[in-house]
Amino acid sequence: MGEARRKRAQADVLAAQRVQLEDAVKKVSHALRRLAEAASAHLGSDCYTHAELGRALLADQGFTFKTRVGFVAWRIGSGDGDVLSHLPNTQSYLPPGANGMGFAYHAWLEDGAWLVDFTTYQFRRKAQALDAADGGHTNVDWCPDYLLLARSQVSPFRKVAQAPSPGLAFYESNDELTAKMAATYHSDDADLANARLIMRNPDMMVLGPNMMPEQD
Repeated sequence: MGEARRKRAQADVLAAQRVQLEDAVKKVSHALRRLAEAASAHLGSDCYTHAELGRALLADQGFTFKTRVGFVAWRIGSGDGDVLSHLPNTQSYLPPGANGMGFAYHAWLEDGAWLVDFTTYQFRRKAQALDAADGGHTNVDWCPDYLLLARSQVSPFRKVAQAPSPGLAFYESNDELTAKMAATYHSDDADLANARLIMRNPDMMVLGPNMMPEQD
């Protein structure tokens, strides 16, 4: 009985934390997406920039997270091949801007209880790039604006790969990759300033090179 009460109390604490955190994450997600879709030079492979900018914007609101790098998989559809993954031992499409790592990796945010990923709105873009590379067809039935997961909501890779329906995610951080990316990443003060401006003015018009019509 004592263990059951402890678990219920822990669940109540997490639920209360989630209300405040989700409001902040939603606002940050909106700002990062608008900035990236307007100006990111590597849209679809800019996860580390999303993580670092998101970390700073959440810190502005009183939430402390750390950027983590490692391996992921998302079950985005019901078909056998409807899984997006960045794993070390599988063939993966490496888009421009992969930072010369030689294999797919991903970046997200963690604290003691929560995991945040601001890039999941890009699932359709990632699936299109994968299909263009391997000639397949990936159904995208799950494409959330962001992910805010409690630790208990992160699934093992096998469960994600074998799941009959979308909505599951696997994340596994790697200390070596996290340190390597932290040592090589160069932040852009202008990007952070622009993201903060959008946070203060969420309905402002955001223009950038990605919004310009392509030249023939």
